[in-house]
Amino acid sequence: MPLDINGPNGAILHEVHADDAHLLDVACDLFASIFPEDHRHLSYVRPSALGRHPSHPNTLDHVWVVEQGGEWVGLRVFSYILTRDFGYGAYIGFLPKVRGQGMGRWLVSLVHAQLDMDAQLFGKPGSIGFLGEVERPIDCETDEERRVAERRLQFHRRCGAIILPVPFIEPLMIEGVDYLSPEDVRDESPRPMYLVFNPSKRGSEIQNLNLVNFVHGIYLDVYRLPRQHEFVRHSLAYLLGE
Repeated sequence: MPLDINGPNGAILHEVHADDAHLLDVACDLFASIFPEDHRHLSYVRPSALGRHPSHPNTLDHVWVVEQGGEWVGLRVFSYILTRDFGYGAYIGFLPKVRGQGMGRWLVSLVHAQLDMDAQLFGKPGSIGFLGEVERPIDCETDEERRVAERRLQFHRRCGAIILPVPFIEPLMIEGVDYLSPEDVRDESPRPMYLVFNPSKRGSEIQNLNLVNFVHGIYLDVYRLPRQHEFVRHSLAYLLGE
């Protein structure tokens, strides 16, 4: 079943494909406007528009942009993790002028629908939801950064996400990508983040979520870290009481 691309107040969803130079530029411009502090991840947007990029062998990626009233106002970048029954929500954001219109809930519902279709494409009954990373307000250095982090955390909560009781450190980059090098991120440092889960209807019926599976999914399959990486071992040690 195709997605209903029509949203609140005349919003329209557009899927960005790698061969559409105009929409790719739109997506990159939106990313730069909405997530200026994550400039190092701007290079992630274009490869994700391919759907199956060689540097992302374990995911089926999607890039969406939202138009309203002839203006580009929102961005969503996410993936279905082929080896799991859930997805990864890399980025979601809107320009200030359209916040508070229900855009987030609308887009989250479409992501769940898309992930269900992706899961079925690979022989699974559906998706249980998607993981995401959210800045921790406690780690912010300025009041303005803290306000932004608190707003983003509340946004994810309003859209149905829950904070998982898992210590999580965001890696600087996906291992083995061909569009970013360690030199590009030499001035950056890994940062602690909240790992959040937004359950689908199927996922909300699960009584005991498999947190180890979530850790493996995001670290091993999305970021492509080795199993013995310190970030993986730290999260698992906490969960397994080691």
